[in-house]
Amino acid sequence: LFEIDNCCSNPNLIWTESKTKSEGYGSIYIECKSCAKKGNLEGINNLKPNCNGHKPWELDLANPESIPYEKCYISGEQQNGRETMQVSLVTANNVYYANGFSSLFIPMHLAEDISKELLDALEILEERYHKRNSNNPISKEEYWTNKVADDFDEFLDDNAILVNSDKQQFENSLKVLFFNIDNDHSNDPYEEYRWQEYRCFSNNSSIPNIEDNKGLAFQDIELPVELKPFFNKIQQIEELKVTNIQFDFTRDKPKERIVRLNEQGEKVVEEASTGQNIFSNKKDELFVLPANETFGEGLFFQFHDETIDKWIDNNSEQLEDRFSRFLNREIDTKEQGSGLKQKIKNNGVKHFLIHSFSHLMMRELEFSCGYPTASLKERLFISNTPEKAMSGVLIYTAEGSEGSMGGLVSQGEPEKILEIIKKGLERSVNCSSDPLCWESDGQGIFDLNLSACFSCSLVAETACEEINLGLDRRVLVDERFGYFSALID
Repeated sequence: LFEIDNCCSNPNLIWTESKTKSEGYGSIYIECKSCAKKGNLEGINNLKPNCNGHKPWELDLANPESIPYEKCYISGEQQNGRETMQVSLVTANNVYYANGFSSLFIPMHLAEDISKELLDALEILEERYHKRNSNNPISKEEYWTNKVADDFDEFLDDNAILVNSDKQQFENSLKVLFFNIDNDHSNDPYEEYRWQEYRCFSNNSSIPNIEDNKGLAFQDIELPVELKPFFNKIQQIEELKVTNIQFDFTRDKPKERIVRLNEQGEKVVEEASTGQNIFSNKKDELFVLPANETFGEGLFFQFHDETIDKWIDNNSEQLEDRFSRFLNREIDTKEQGSGLKQKIKNNGVKHFLIHSFSHLMMRELEFSCGYPTASLKERLFISNTPEKAMSGVLIYTAEGSEGSMGGLVSQGEPEKILEIIKKGLERSVNCSSDPLCWESDGQGIFDLNLSACFSCSLVAETACEEINLGLDRRVLVDERFGYFSALID
């Protein structure tokens, strides 16, 4: 079995259990009736047999003798050697880690920051080009030259496209989009989705719930005077739609995704582990992924970037002393948690600030509107990437009908939101685990939390994007360097 030597020439193994019935593998024995050798399963997790590539779960019932097989090498390369296997209980959590991705619905003309007329023209142009290419394919450049550029006015008239802006600029913009020349995209596709969502909220004061925007409706609130120094805007998201998909899965350990900053400040994505395809097809043959849509409501908070920068400059000594080990560490991509450690390093102190505020708000909303934190979720918008800096958080609920009853949106009224924020800050000053929690140099997994524990800061794991890590309430309320210290009575 797995290239491990047999106990004898004719092994006949039986499973027995000790009468003591102690917990764990120590009470379970494997005994050979042929040679009478016996051993318990204590320490079986330390076995690392080589993977033989068999995939019995893909067995064709019509041909049960033929077990599907795949050559299993480290990182898919034969020269790296064969992958080793990890023994695990069938019911253990580490047997299956789903690797998913979620995104908010944003209308295309808002996501790409282009006019609806330009988007309609692009859709028509793409449709006509693909129809023309069904028989005798030509390049987009050739199609544009022969079919569009010669008489652009005719193209607009034939398709009833009204241009309210400069026509020459409209033509140039359409040409750029059609040729896919626009390279203003992040090297990190995950960040690109977040940027489109963030830009939609930050660049628009309101979006009505009309047919073109069905699935998204929001409006700015009038910021109370006391909150204006800290926030650029707060929005009530009356309706939102979240789409969740699953890419693949891993076993034993969750999939790590590491995003580093190069010398130019650009993000470079590294995959520290490879996921397994959820279908037997090859990835380049896969056109369908499992997905679901949920509707809900939420509150969006956009911080003042200038205020954050000024706060960091004014408290540079205290913040450097407190967070230097997170921001200056060298990260090994092979160690567990490397993806989150690198993200915190990239985002800096701003990560602790916005993430801790998000948890403070979710815990306080639990008191004010009755939603348990397990029914809430956070969506962090944090980035220091040049031209795409983000400083915000969306707190939302999107779990079926109970997520669209208006309870969360109603808490965003100006007179209420100020009271909720102030109460949350005052509540976070004290913790039942103080002074141990307040003075902590590191707690939680990988010691990635400072002054944050279950009594004061942590929420349900399903509510947090970062598995309850990267938190510090003192960065919010410490009287010496807290961002919101002026709001606390």
